[in-house]
Amino acid sequence: MPDALSKTVPIWCCVLNRALFPEDAACHELYVPPVAVSESEHSQILARIPRFVESFGRLRLDVESLRKQLRKPLRPLWVTPETQLAPTGEVFAGAHPVICCTSSRRVAGAELSEGGYIQGAADDTENWAQGLTSVVFWNNLDRLLSMPEPELPSCIRELVSGPWRPAEEAVPLKQLTEAIYVGTSGVPQEGAEDGGLCSVVLTSAVTKPESWVRSATRMEVGLGKHKAASRGLRHALPEVCSFVSRFLSRDGPKGERRVVVTCETGKDISVGVALALLCFCFDVDGCFRPSHAERYTKDSIRLRLGKIMTAMPEASPSRATLQSVNSFLMDWRGR
Repeated sequence: MPDALSKTVPIWCCVLNRALFPEDAACHELYVPPVAVSESEHSQILARIPRFVESFGRLRLDVESLRKQLRKPLRPLWVTPETQLAPTGEVFAGAHPVICCTSSRRVAGAELSEGGYIQGAADDTENWAQGLTSVVFWNNLDRLLSMPEPELPSCIRELVSGPWRPAEEAVPLKQLTEAIYVGTSGVPQEGAEDGGLCSVVLTSAVTKPESWVRSATRMEVGLGKHKAASRGLRHALPEVCSFVSRFLSRDGPKGERRVVVTCETGKDISVGVALALLCFCFDVDGCFRPSHAERYTKDSIRLRLGKIMTAMPEASPSRATLQSVNSFLMDWRGR
């Protein structure tokens, strides 16, 4: 079972329960799958929970609003290929169940002795999904499940290249702060005509940095796809942040300026760039600052990321994307 399901999700459930329901000690327990987490490791994780709760508090999120939306504690449960599922009428009256489902099976011996089976390989969708996304899957569920296995690759290729895909998966512009928006590349944008809009378009085709600036209000940054784009983001951020800073520093009313960052999905690379811009160009209260004297810390970056995730819960910046943002901002401290 991947650590994300056996440890990370349970830790977050425990932290949220303690932060949102501090007086309900009955829901403060840390629940982990005993087949994946030993008693010793459980105790070590539990000892760190109070510190995690303090870190959560420093994000300055609207806890009261979260409490009203959640209302009940969270309780993680696990489903694996070995789980015996049976019809049940049980209702979780005292908690919201968080189902952690994995397709990986337990391997008793070495992975090579299991016919080439690699534990946890299903976590990395780039290795097997062939471009299939959750939206495409659910919109074509019956067809995919009824398709003979040898014909699945060609069927998936047809679905992911279909002309309907951009319309179905397009992320409309999402306002993260007063000035910063993110979305899917190609989404119509208003305000470009009067010079009040700055566009940063992140493309899947790799291009040279000297070709990125198309005008005083538009950049087209070619970083490639997936992990390559996330890794290349670190080297592109100095150019992008400086370009946007110059746009925001121009004479004229600052309140009418907007920055739109788009990428192929509207949820990963564009969100990482938005996070970097929010740290680089704005103070913690969201006010533009022409100088960049702040010494960025992990806490100050998390604070801005918390604001982004609150405004856009569907955002899903990858670990590689966030590592590139952190590397850029932490290196900037010494400049």
